[in-house]
Amino acid sequence: MPPSPPAADAALSDADLRRERTWGVANMLGAALGFSLMGLGVKLASATFPAMQIVFVRSAFMTAVTVAALRHAGVSPLGVDHRTLALRGVFGAVALSLFYIGISRLPLGDAVTIQYTAPVWTGLVAALLLGERLRPIVLLGTFLSLAGVVLVAKPSALFGADAALDGWGVAAVGSAAVLSGFAYTFVRKLRQTDRPMTIIFYLSWIGLAGAAPFALGGTWVWPTGWDWPLLLGIGLATHAGQVGLTKGMARLEAGTASSIGYLQVVLAFVWGALVLHDPIDGLSLLGATLVVSSVLLVVRRARSG
Repeated sequence: MPPSPPAADAALSDADLRRERTWGVANMLGAALGFSLMGLGVKLASATFPAMQIVFVRSAFMTAVTVAALRHAGVSPLGVDHRTLALRGVFGAVALSLFYIGISRLPLGDAVTIQYTAPVWTGLVAALLLGERLRPIVLLGTFLSLAGVVLVAKPSALFGADAALDGWGVAAVGSAAVLSGFAYTFVRKLRQTDRPMTIIFYLSWIGLAGAAPFALGGTWVWPTGWDWPLLLGIGLATHAGQVGLTKGMARLEAGTASSIGYLQVVLAFVWGALVLHDPIDGLSLLGATLVVSSVLLVVRRARSG
């Protein structure tokens, strides 16, 4: 059995705890960068490839990398808490697949903003599954988060049909955010029993198995030219993001770890404007601000205990 996370080990000195928290912050910053580049890559690749083919290729790459890493470390990929590992893998794989589908239909910044409501859902799910007390500030954060999503999605009933985003895209990314809340909660539980790479391995192989029927049974598009480095880059960015996320959540309190990822929202709007030439929409920026504020409220609650 792997050792307990350093933050939970009372024998560690204050200096060791500070070092672990510093590495945790670095891990989460790396995760935000990795996931933002993943989103950009998926948006570019979706012009050529079906979403589930991108999921399949990404999952195959991550499975190969994690198997090699586990073998190098001499660690069994089966893990300890098999049930929770499988649940994390299923919820995480479905969430990532829905996010890929949604991101192909929405502007990059808007898609990432909706997905970033996941830390708020984590607080609600943790109360449901882990018995954590649900405090009023979490409910306030949920309200602000949903208000932010409304400003980003601009439903036609409120803003008119011309302003509304693609409904299926919003539904896909919104569902991905809720499922990610479950997945993050399972990661919190698993940090007491299993290594980060084992957690990622389950996400990878379950994602590979789930995407295979859709990718191989559908219209397969063979990559050519620059498609190969683009798909490889998606795999690398996703793997870096998952490693950073899993290690960061093992080293930091879940609310603190999740909040650092708000940088991903900022980067998504930057990549969208600079690379994809997406127009900057004032309501979307206001919605993103509300979503980030809701996450920071949840983090403040977590820090205050």
